Amino acid sequence: MKFNEETMSVLKSFSGINPGLIFKPGNNIRTMSPQKTVIASAVVEETFETNAAVYDLSRFLASVSLFESPDIKFGKDRFTIADKQSSISYTFAAENMVIAPPVDDIDEFENPIAVVDVAWDDIQNVIRAAGILQLPEIAFTSTGNGVIMLAAVDAQNPTADRFDVTIADDGTDAVFNMIIKVDNLKLLPANYKVSLSDQGVAHFKSTKVQYWIALSAKS
Repeated sequence: MKFNEETMSVLKSFSGINPGLIFKPGNNIRTMSPQKTVIASAVVEETFETNAAVYDLSRFLASVSLFESPDIKFGKDRFTIADKQSSISYTFAAENMVIAPPVDDIDEFENPIAVVDVAWDDIQNVIRAAGILQLPEIAFTSTGNGVIMLAAVDAQNPTADRFDVTIADDGTDAVFNMIIKVDNLKLLPANYKVSLSDQGVAHFKSTKVQYWIALSAKS
């Protein structure tokens, strides 16, 4: 099979969450950070027929990039990456060497505190502002007046600089301050529907990829 550009983008993004990955039968690619603070799941066009563990996903992707249009075959214990002239025999890792997510995706939250549509431009601007202002976290906040803000913050320093973007003005009447570490926001570019749970998790969902990200203990 050939991995299309979208699948390669998913794999490259997921390598920033967990250096390893286990391909499973089907068309769903899933990963979890070593700290278990992020779970990600993406539906891709390719269908995988067997388990295949990769210990160093960045190294695997670099190997694929050696070819202009490679065919990738899943064998019994190794990949064969090849074009008309060259090939690589790339051995599977032992599955117990790779941190894997739970077997099933997390169920939808039954009673989220808030659900809000967030444009990628707003997410990107807040992450960029956090970098410029050297702020370690982003926050979803509401004072109960229907307005939901996405902000770059330092939750441990109330006098720190802050960058705010209004992402909803007809939202919830709940009062909340949901904080996520910027380091955990390794998202693929997309518009997301974000569900915020009082169980300490934020669910980011787009058309083909979704993330469950732990909220900071300071929320």
